[in-house]
Amino acid sequence: MRPVLKHFSDISDLHERATNLIVARLKADVENTDAASLMVSGGSTPGPVYEQLSHFDLPWDKITIGLVDDRWVDEEDAGSNAALIRRTLLQNKAAKARFVPMKTAHDTPAAGQAEVEAAYTHIAQPYSVVILGMGGDGHTASWFPDADGLGNAVDPKNTDCVAAVTAKPSDVTGAYLQRMTLTRHAVGSCHLALLLITGAQKQQVLKDALSGADYPIGLAIETLGDRLTVLSGT
Repeated sequence: MRPVLKHFSDISDLHERATNLIVARLKADVENTDAASLMVSGGSTPGPVYEQLSHFDLPWDKITIGLVDDRWVDEEDAGSNAALIRRTLLQNKAAKARFVPMKTAHDTPAAGQAEVEAAYTHIAQPYSVVILGMGGDGHTASWFPDADGLGNAVDPKNTDCVAAVTAKPSDVTGAYLQRMTLTRHAVGSCHLALLLITGAQKQQVLKDALSGADYPIGLAIETLGDRLTVLSGT
């Protein structure tokens, strides 16, 4: 099964479609099970979506928000995804949601992995929605090509929720090499996944991945099938 592909010439239309899909899924899960979960990524593309979501009249006290991945930095650091989510999503009506960050007081993600795993085990699966991004190197979550720990993170036999990863230095990673990420198993345990991308370069990488090129995003595509909707913009 292949993902659903939708392209938008107006980025605001992409944001609106993503917001509406997320709202519908969260509402459905709360109605069906009295709880819902939203796993979010960082980056500039989903930021406006999070801001729009924060104003929706949802039963936020029944919704848990977790991270798809994060850099191993404190929230005072500009690279913290947790800080981005607090600034954009955990505002207004969505301030009532439960938020589970990924960073602990440990010096390294490997040392903190057990504590993060314990916290993420309490977020019920399947997740309602998983929001993914993708880099120009074809990574998604913190599944960076050739990263230390990548094999464990994407091993289909690994049923953990999270994995510690140390990326190789690149233009994409910058100085942020130490990461915590959802595993392939966790990403695949969802009702709906959205991949939000913009720009011609990323669209070409996605096209190559759909054609079988060896990118980490291809593992998410393979795992999610038609539960993945790709929203791309120019």
